[in-house]
Amino acid sequence: MLEIFFCNVGDGDAILLRERRKAAKDYTVLVDAGRPFVEPAQGSFRKEAIYFLKARGVDHIDRMVLTHLHIDHIGGAQRILKAIPTEQLSALYIPPADAGWITPSFTSVEKTENGVKHLLNIFRDVTETARETGCAVRTVGEETNALTEQLSVSVLLPKAQIVERQKRVFDALYRNEPVDADEAYKAAKQRNLSSLMLLFTYAGRRVLITGDRYAADWEDEPIGPVDVVKLPHHGDPKSMTEGLLRKLSPQIAVISCQSDPRGGKDRPNAEIVRMLQGRVPQLYCTENRALETLPASTHNGIRITIGDDGAIACETE
Repeated sequence: MLEIFFCNVGDGDAILLRERRKAAKDYTVLVDAGRPFVEPAQGSFRKEAIYFLKARGVDHIDRMVLTHLHIDHIGGAQRILKAIPTEQLSALYIPPADAGWITPSFTSVEKTENGVKHLLNIFRDVTETARETGCAVRTVGEETNALTEQLSVSVLLPKAQIVERQKRVFDALYRNEPVDADEAYKAAKQRNLSSLMLLFTYAGRRVLITGDRYAADWEDEPIGPVDVVKLPHHGDPKSMTEGLLRKLSPQIAVISCQSDPRGGKDRPNAEIVRMLQGRVPQLYCTENRALETLPASTHNGIRITIGDDGAIACETE
């Protein structure tokens, strides 16, 4: 049986996939790690990813995959790596071996410039912690891997131009080399578009985890129908299009969000929710505010199980 648990980490992503095997230990994948700190809120179950992993008895991680470099996806990784033995850490981009500390600007108050430097320093700490704990660190390519006899994953890469710009700019920043300001700004702003997407297959069922890659950027890619989709970008207006939803035709859609959107962000968006309700049999949010067609809710998470015969079920916890 495959268990998929979408943790309520507030405004962020942390998704645990665990194949329960009778003759061997569980095979465990963690996709993203949420924020380093999740502020408690009245009436909310949200909390850091590490607490969900410990509560569910996760004592090892075979593969941790970080989809892209935003704090709500990588922020909790270092704490998890220190607490739970992890065999492999994978990401689209890995800091070079000679990566140094990046000093924020003392002359600019532009948020994006110092924001990306801050995240790159955090990511450098994450990869260093991984290596110190004996975890292999690798760059992901466009590939399909059999993880177990029944579970496989296909990695869907972002557009090559975005990948190349990100590596060029981030490598230069880590090495304290000159960086073109426009190129650096684009690399920073395109971090959502640089999200890895992961298509897991188990017992004939297909589960698509999208990071935060805006729907319009990949709606023409040949992905085909899936059984489960995790919406990108927390269900905001960029998260889905009618054409892409028709192509995917999921039975279950999950939105990772929180009941009081950060900075007034529209997550989940009411129009997106209505679109999903019109086409998807089961729609779940880890947490959401009340909308016209969706009552307010909070859960510890959304649990999906896929049996060895392909039977699929979903519940809130």
